[in-house]
Amino acid sequence: MLRLILVLFMLAAVAMAIAGIGTAWRIVAQQSPAQTGDTMPKTFSMIAYLLLILLMLGVTSGLLGPT
Repeated sequence: MLRLILVLFMLAAVAMAIAGIGTAWRIVAQQSPAQTGDTMPKTFSMIAYLLLILLMLGVTSGLLGPT
């Protein structure tokens, strides 16, 4: 019985997370670029995101960071 309740709580948490992400996605999609104040060029933004992903992968794999 306890496992069933735990599974139901986990499903509820996942459903709430998906609903929150969907709500945030709609709010961001409704804003125009002038409202967000984003003046960074698209190419610079893409390079920054790619470097961030590489940094995260390096830290999680152990190649970067304290030894």
